[in-house]
Amino acid sequence: MKKTILSMLFLVTEIGCFAQKSGVIISVTDEHLGKYSGYSYYLSTGTANGTIYPETRWTPGIGFNFGYQFGFKLSNRFWMDASILGKVVQGKAESFDLNGNDVVPWSDKAWIWGLALNGAINYRICSGLYAGIGIEPTGYFKTNKLKENLKGQVFDFPVVLTLGYEFNNGMKLSASYKHGFKPLYDNAFASNTKNNKEFGMSLYVPMFK
Repeated sequence: MKKTILSMLFLVTEIGCFAQKSGVIISVTDEHLGKYSGYSYYLSTGTANGTIYPETRWTPGIGFNFGYQFGFKLSNRFWMDASILGKVVQGKAESFDLNGNDVVPWSDKAWIWGLALNGAINYRICSGLYAGIGIEPTGYFKTNKLKENLKGQVFDFPVVLTLGYEFNNGMKLSASYKHGFKPLYDNAFASNTKNNKEFGMSLYVPMFK
């Protein structure tokens, strides 16, 4: 993990040497699209002492990103943004334990931390309105602090779609959708088939331009 972080910081330093502008970016996200519930196949119709087995549920919630973004002008209408982001998202797991014939439901909440690099190509539609598409390689660490999560570290390479507006002072307000390809939670009683997905709202504040 240390090597990964050091490599990302070195890459960002190299990128920053060629940037035309840069600044702070903060985001609020909602990951409820990635929520999941279901049974494992061998418990789908089972009961114990007249109690139906409860569903195993994974409910990601609100999250926050904070980082630094570099901008590179490609033409009058196209430019590229590159960001390094610290990430945190809250998740809630609900499942059950079996104690003989007794079903013991439980729930657990925790914050999952991550580190990401975001790279996007943007197109200015008109005035300050723009749209972008990019990727966001992300590492989530210690996801197994959520009870019975089979995953320890998750590395994902989601696609990100953005629609935003750049103001005359260089500030940018944008909405984004991120479509990941790996789940953040997987339980022994039910295999999670839902990938990590989120909506986000971001504010970029220029520092150098």
